[in-house]
Amino acid sequence: EPHSVVVSVHHKLNLDYMLAKMWEYMGLIRVYTKRRGIAPDLEEPVVLSDQRDGITVASATQAVSKELLAVFHFAYVWGRSTKHSPQRVGLAHVLQDEDVIQIVTKTVAQQKATKDYAAKVQAYNDMVAEKRKARTKAGRKKRSTG
Repeated sequence: EPHSVVVSVHHKLNLDYMLAKMWEYMGLIRVYTKRRGIAPDLEEPVVLSDQRDGITVASATQAVSKELLAVFHFAYVWGRSTKHSPQRVGLAHVLQDEDVIQIVTKTVAQQKATKDYAAKVQAYNDMVAEKRKARTKAGRKKRSTG
């Protein structure tokens, strides 16, 4: 019958096949991350879903870090989704199960060359100033109430 799997818990028959089918029906894929010069981390994959955020390099990058997405330059991908390994890809590249991804960020010079770099720096400096201001106000209140 379609959409059925015969399993036996007692004899441990087809349990791996059932697990693979569950991942397939839910639209989940595992993507492993890799740092430059280091072997890929095959212990903790990033799990992506086609129904939720998508299975692109952009969704994998966002799953790792939202700040990383802002300074993304390109990624190297090893696996079934590429023609050759490694392949340099962009944010729109669609990943497949058990691909390995290495994210390469922009250099500081490349970041400074972008149009909105000055606005980002100013926003960060304003945020730091607000935190300092709030911290000193909180400190003064504590001292005056003692």
